[in-house]
Order: sequence, then C-alpha cells, then structure tokens
Amino acid sequence: MNVNVVWTTRRGAAAEAAATANGQTVIAVGGDGTIHEVVNGLLRRPGTARPRFGALPAGTGGDFCRSLPGPRDPALIPGWLQASRFKTIDAARAATSNGRRFFINAADAGIGARIARRAVAAPALLGGTARYLGAAAWSLMVHRNVAVRLRLDDGPTERLRVWTIVVANGGYAGSGMWLAPDARLDDGWLDVVIIGDIGRPLAIRSLPLLYQGKHGRLAQVRFARARRVEIEAETPAQVQADGELVGETPAVFEVIPGALDVLSWDG
Repeated sequence: MNVNVVWTTRRGAAAEAAATANGQTVIAVGGDGTIHEVVNGLLRRPGTARPRFGALPAGTGGDFCRSLPGPRDPALIPGWLQASRFKTIDAARAATSNGRRFFINAADAGIGARIARRAVAAPALLGGTARYLGAAAWSLMVHRNVAVRLRLDDGPTERLRVWTIVVANGGYAGSGMWLAPDARLDDGWLDVVIIGDIGRPLAIRSLPLLYQGKHGRLAQVRFARARRVEIEAETPAQVQADGELVGETPAVFEVIPGALDVLSWDG
C-alpha cells in the first residue's frame, strides 16, 4: 500500500491537499478543524465521483470521531486502511455572511460560536475537554439570548428567543457534549436542537445534562429534523461549523445526502 504523508503548517493547507488528491482516499489526522478543512477540500473538487475519506483523532475536540470511531491503537491502523471497508455518510453546507462552507459534524448559531472562539484562544496544554469547559463557563457569564426567526424546510417561520440553535449531522460537539443524541450520519437529515430562552443559573446547572445527552428533559429544549434550516437574528449572531467560526446570521444550512464514502471501523 502506498501512503503519502502531508504535513500541514498553516490554515487552509489541509483543504488544498485534499482538493488535489484525485482518486485517493484522504485520511485526516487531527481535530475537528483539520477534518473540516479536508471535507471542504474534497467536496469542492470537480467531478462526480464520491470522495473517499477517513479520520483519526489527534486534536482538540475530536467530536466527529465520537460519531464515526476509528482505531485508537496505532498498531491497528494498517489493518484498518487495508480492509478498505467504506460506508456512505451525509455532509452539510452552511451559507452565512462569509459565503458558503461545507461541514461534516455540527454547526450552531448562538452561544456555541462564542464557546468555540474562546476555546481556540485557550492554552493547548489544558486539553480539549478542559478548554471547552472553561470556554463554556466564561461564555455563560457574558452570553445573552438572542431573538431569532427560524424556518425548517417549507414550514412556517417561528419567532423565538434562544440560547442556541444546533444543526447537527453527528451527535457530539463542544468536546464531548452529546447535543444531538438521535443524530445519524447517514440518514439524510439534519438534527436541529433548539435550546430556548434559558436563564443563566439553569444553564450552568444543566451543563452536565449536555454531556449526558439528557438535556431533552428541560422544558426549554426541543428537537426537530429538517433538510434545510434558515436562521435570522435581530442582532447578527455568530455561526460556527465543526468548531470553526464561519460568519454570522442570516444563515442557511442544507444537508447533502450521501456526500462521502468514509472508512468504517468494526474493531
């Protein structure tokens, strides 16, 4: 088996390498930001062939790999590559004030973008979960809920005041928060998690529920599914996708069914 190793040294390099790897399976080794770049490079390539892709966690968040696990033991990686067992999964596209970006795991408009920005600025030596917990704690103290207009597919436009709206392809975000416990990577749907006008004290007390996937017991939380999600905010809200800041509202999110063939792992 021939393996070409590409070391990335700057933002955007992973996307460029993936975009030029025609006919090759591209393995992203890193965190959700690296995977995000690789997916954007793959899905921007011309042609109709479905890109082949794999992911190994070696970064900060690692949320996508919680929904699509791979081998953790380096000794098992050659067998994983040689077996070439693939499954087809969905991706998604976000259109914001900064243009269009693909994403593979989850996006949100609300406090999640603030947390992502803070977590990136935190010292790397803290580790992914500690960085996100610290960022979440800080963000909870300064975040204000936002008034939004939300439309799912061809349904009516709802006017809501929300803490955040998560648009998920995978189940996890924020370094292990199980925000969309029913999400599936291959079902052709985006799972929408609407956390409404929740107050700061309750939000702080409820943080453990987000990691356990039990936040649905809160009256302010609602789950839905859609293929297209439109969000507008009275005051523009930041949007993150796969932990990367991608612009501000208004934002439109759309599922891309069967976008990628990914290496699966049965170990």
